[in-house]
Amino acid sequence: MDDQTSGPAARESGAPGSRRSRRHASPADRGFMTRRRVVAISATSLSVLAVAGAVGLWTAYNNLNSNIKTVDIHTESGTGVAAGGGTLATGTQHDAMNVLLIGSDSRDGDNGQYGDKNSGARSDTTMLLHVAADRKSATVASIPRDTMVQVPSCTKTGGGVSTTQLAMFNSAYSTGGAACTVRTVEAVSGLTIDHVLVVDFTGFKNIVDAMGGVPVTLDKAVDDPDSHLNLPAGTTVVNGEQALAFVRARHNLGDGSDIGRMSRQQQFLNAALDTLNTNGTLDDPKKLYKVLDAATKALTTDPGLGSLNALADFASDLKQVPRQNITYLTVPWEWYQPDPNRVQLAPKAQELFDAMRQDRTVPVDVLALSAKQGQQTTAG
Repeated sequence: MDDQTSGPAARESGAPGSRRSRRHASPADRGFMTRRRVVAISATSLSVLAVAGAVGLWTAYNNLNSNIKTVDIHTESGTGVAAGGGTLATGTQHDAMNVLLIGSDSRDGDNGQYGDKNSGARSDTTMLLHVAADRKSATVASIPRDTMVQVPSCTKTGGGVSTTQLAMFNSAYSTGGAACTVRTVEAVSGLTIDHVLVVDFTGFKNIVDAMGGVPVTLDKAVDDPDSHLNLPAGTTVVNGEQALAFVRARHNLGDGSDIGRMSRQQQFLNAALDTLNTNGTLDDPKKLYKVLDAATKALTTDPGLGSLNALADFASDLKQVPRQNITYLTVPWEWYQPDPNRVQLAPKAQELFDAMRQDRTVPVDVLALSAKQGQQTTAG
């Protein structure tokens, strides 16, 4: 029997699947097929974009994570460096945190332009950050770099072990890096340091540039040939190079003292935090990635902060602290009698450390003394 739906007659009849039916499909049918094709193409495109986006985000995360260098601050060696890994050591957000912020004057690599490449690395700036357990307040206390302290025995950066000695506080970093500085702070304060963040000159500059600059305000113009800082009176948005000169200048800005310079560094830190919160960086993925890339390349942390996730948790903790509840001060000091160019910790310093250890606010008399000393000059 002949098949009634096959052959030339069938192909011309308009039966389903015939050339005629395809050629002469109704407008409604053609519209449906077009829409179906568009939906299929769109779905495929979205799938490709989603996969590409996920791959891009994963790549960006890995890049940032691998930028981070870590140093173990609670072992004898304290000098081994690795990249990536680590979780927030404080455990829960209900723990108080003590974090040491160190600005290194290392002359290695690109930092060589700022001085003698053979002078070694010291802690040019050290701030002790205490974040309260309830995340409602924080204290930032600068430690004068010329403070005479007992630097404990440390494993030296180049190998070997140092002996306990009376020396300037910033020499601890040149002896054994961040680990020795942490040990020194713990020895003189009785505190346990949970984390450390170290940044050098070049890293500091790159972070400021990635942010698009930070505004600083001067009562009068400054032209400092030593630091090459040249700024007018009033408010100026400074770039990385200018910012570095601003926080390091001593002889032609302020009273020329190291104590006065620390106050300026705290003001700059506060302005930088304000800038991040107001210039749209946190809401712009491209800007944020640029800042994060510069920051992660610049930082050396302890293993507990040695991952992007851990740093994000740390930043989240800090963000909970109301800006008006961050107290800035200098650890109380007094003149070191054997050398007028040096200082030593004053008895009130222990009151500050006790308050941090007990997670209390800074005593009023300690704040008053620090404010008074901010008006004094040290030639160190």
